[in-house]
Amino acid sequence: MASSYTALATSGGRDARVKVTYAEALYDADGNKGDRNLVGDLEPRGIHDTFVANGKRESFSTLWWRTWRFLKLEIVTADEPLILDSLHVVDTGYPFDQVGRFVSNDPQLNRIFDIGWRTLRVDAHETFMDSSFWEQLQYAGDTRLQMLISYAVSGDPQLALQAIDVFAESNVSGGLVEGAYPSRSSNVITTFSLSWIAMLHDWLLEQPDHAPIRRHLPRMREVLAWYEKLRTPQGLLGANPHWNFIDWSGQRWDDRTIFPSYGKGGGSCLMTVLWLGALKQAAALETAQGEVLQAKTYRAQATAARAAIRSQCWNPQRGLYADNPDFKVRGSEKYSQHMNALAVLYDVANKDEAQGVLERITVPGRGVDSPPEMFAMTYYFAWHLVRAYDHVGLGRHYHSLLQTWRELLALNYTTWPESRGKTRSDTHAWSAHPTADLLRIVAGIRSDAPGYSRLRIAPELGPLTQLDAAAATPHGPVSVRYRRSKGRLQVDIQSPEGLPGQFVWRGKTYPLQGERTRMSLRDDSR
Repeated sequence: MASSYTALATSGGRDARVKVTYAEALYDADGNKGDRNLVGDLEPRGIHDTFVANGKRESFSTLWWRTWRFLKLEIVTADEPLILDSLHVVDTGYPFDQVGRFVSNDPQLNRIFDIGWRTLRVDAHETFMDSSFWEQLQYAGDTRLQMLISYAVSGDPQLALQAIDVFAESNVSGGLVEGAYPSRSSNVITTFSLSWIAMLHDWLLEQPDHAPIRRHLPRMREVLAWYEKLRTPQGLLGANPHWNFIDWSGQRWDDRTIFPSYGKGGGSCLMTVLWLGALKQAAALETAQGEVLQAKTYRAQATAARAAIRSQCWNPQRGLYADNPDFKVRGSEKYSQHMNALAVLYDVANKDEAQGVLERITVPGRGVDSPPEMFAMTYYFAWHLVRAYDHVGLGRHYHSLLQTWRELLALNYTTWPESRGKTRSDTHAWSAHPTADLLRIVAGIRSDAPGYSRLRIAPELGPLTQLDAAAATPHGPVSVRYRRSKGRLQVDIQSPEGLPGQFVWRGKTYPLQGERTRMSLRDDSR
């Protein structure tokens, strides 16, 4: 898959018509896509360009780049033959340099990393894009995850900073940011305003420059004030007139109230837990800028929201949080992976509940799949499930969650698709988050303090016996080399001068020793 300009040189063939079709995948007669490597009698369907030859030597080039994996030429001549002299393809995209790498003794994990990085690059241009083939729009939910990949693999924050700034410039419905921006038309997605706050919080942890946070605190407060007005007397968020997109799970264009759903009293547990997460992030951002009173206000609102969710949404019989408070009414029960993963991630679930909740919303051996009686995550929202496991110290489960991406490899994708099953888009970087988390969780390289001022390396190697990896940081690359044999782990870490940090293994912490740290540790509990 590539985003590129195509140039076709021809001679002769006056009035011949040349049609160039670009497709992400090939389709059968029923409009289905299968193994992306198969060709046979399958056909490309997609955008096309057409030009008419003037009978002389000439070159046709697209006025805008196209994204494609398959290209089809259809030529209809008139009174004379047309000669195809050459076809040139020039790749285009944001000029990220690759710093990060992931090379292990598991070839599938290596492919998952590489495919994710390719997807990110195909979907990164003058802005991040949800899909370089389809909308070519910068959506806030997608962009947040793309930013995290770019931090980890490239270390270049400029495209991320552009996104933070331009979303802040938009203003709809009296305080929200646009769901996609820049754009000619408005697309109000209320939940994506919370994703923009999450971008600021990620920036706080990953980047040392606090200027973007300082200048956007007033804008963040406007977003949260918009949500505050939706609180019901019971403390949950009530409905609003816009698209409350969570995930493609359960979405229907003719009825967008199915997911998220609202109880008879007007409240939504799922919308409230999203808001709670943003309040906690906002409190951290205010605290980092010395705004103690405002941070205290957001923490108080988050505490009240947590209490409302626990009192109205927790079903002790099932050990799950419901999507709305009507779960006690037969036929009105609605549960989702989304609600429960967020309840764990944002500490609505207490420590005694968290592991059980996560076990009940996943199926052993089935990656990120859920039991059949609840709304299931697509690849996009599975990022929050991964974070929930990691948040409560269960990062070792990450390898089992990656089973979903291992199964995608069998279809020979070269970039990751938008959603499960009959996916529309084959190039959707919101599904590429394993590329960042292979570095953050498996290799264990992550920021341990605001501004990446401290480094923490805590690998979750699972069954791996060899791993060479590197991740970008604002201070320079961090590289790790792990070798496991005969009950020992050999560790070799190189990190930037002056960046303090620690290595964590089997519950024990070891300080990093300058720019290079080498250790041989016991590894007898695999």
